[in-house]
Amino acid sequence: MASSIMHLAVTYELIKRFDFSDTDRLKFGAILPNAGQGKAGHLNKFIWGRNKKSYDFEFFRSRFGELMKTDDLYLGYYLHLVQDICYRHFVYDKYKWNPMIPGNVERLHKDYSIINYYVAEKYNIKNDIATPAGFENEEINSVCTYDVDWLVKSMAGYFEKVEDEDIFFFTREMADEFIAEAVDICAKELDALRNGGKLIESYDNAWDNRVYSLLETTLNTRDLGGYRIDGTENYTKYGRLIRSDVANYPSEKDIEFLKSNGITTIIDTRSSGEKEKKPHGLTGLDGFDYYDIPIPEGSGIPESVEAVPDSYYKIAHSAKIAEVFKTIAAAKYGVMFNCTAGKDRTGVVSAMILWLCGIRKSDIIYDYMRTKENNIPRFELIHKNFPELDMNIVIPNENNMIRLFEMLEDRYGTPEKYFESIGVSADIQNRIKEKLCI
Repeated sequence: MASSIMHLAVTYELIKRFDFSDTDRLKFGAILPNAGQGKAGHLNKFIWGRNKKSYDFEFFRSRFGELMKTDDLYLGYYLHLVQDICYRHFVYDKYKWNPMIPGNVERLHKDYSIINYYVAEKYNIKNDIATPAGFENEEINSVCTYDVDWLVKSMAGYFEKVEDEDIFFFTREMADEFIAEAVDICAKELDALRNGGKLIESYDNAWDNRVYSLLETTLNTRDLGGYRIDGTENYTKYGRLIRSDVANYPSEKDIEFLKSNGITTIIDTRSSGEKEKKPHGLTGLDGFDYYDIPIPEGSGIPESVEAVPDSYYKIAHSAKIAEVFKTIAAAKYGVMFNCTAGKDRTGVVSAMILWLCGIRKSDIIYDYMRTKENNIPRFELIHKNFPELDMNIVIPNENNMIRLFEMLEDRYGTPEKYFESIGVSADIQNRIKEKLCI
């Protein structure tokens, strides 16, 4: 994230535009998140099915909103988080920074050390940060533990001129550009806080998390929690419904993870032929209820890219699809459902559930497309074994899900009508919603 000096530069510019009751506390709050032990000080949270991360603005406003009105330390802290979102958009989206390249993070910090003195000089920043008296009793300490002594001492180094080496990435011009953008965004947020208006949201300012699978022996085991129910501030719940590729050889760690999280109902939608070749690894294990509900419509490869949405439509109308939803509704605890790759049959089941729960289409499509990243090793193996196969048929494409929803909405209009048509009653629909949303 941005260096403390850049946060102070933004704060100094805001002081020129707005009246604050205590600028010393404002400045201290503006750099305090950087003193948080670990990452807790920045209030990171996972959302979008753990596929994305963000800063929890809503939590901060609910927990410290009243203090922000009267105490500039808390307002400065909050504006630091707003600036960090601005920084992420600036560096990652605008300038395409890639922290995954070895050495890039270290080079970026080296750039900071070179330009910090320039920023301090240009924005007339003074090295006068001091820990407020009685800080140990501040409510902000409920967020995490802060090393404020380190924070104050470290500031001195930012005012020392460093040998002017070649900049690798983050230039002085970029620092000025970022500070200007961050000031404008913070000014809008301050105006919204003081006069009423739309405040920054965690959900729509989230960034992609690394590719993950909840199980160590699968590629594509993911949670359907953390998606916002459209038009509300409510989210689907974690640990209720898990979408997955098949766990043929679950490890002891995988088994313990599922049991400890109450995910004890397993629904296997593979065809009988697929199961004969590779039995499910959780079949017959104590503590799990395994359900064999074959959906053969998704077991083969469509004949063309154009045929994929039609194959999804057939999956959505499979003779056994209603049984999948009824089993999910009836399960006492958490459910994990799978096909082979966690892509097509699992993707359609996931999409129908999220649609029913009021998740917006763009989010459902995003959830579907994460399979493209998770399954890269699987796709590479398929291409190696079947070089003549058009991989565009196999690899997820946004159009597949877009077209599926077009066909379903043309015929049914609403998710409720779709579920009714396949024999899933309103009562069972509500139980599915309750399982994932309440």
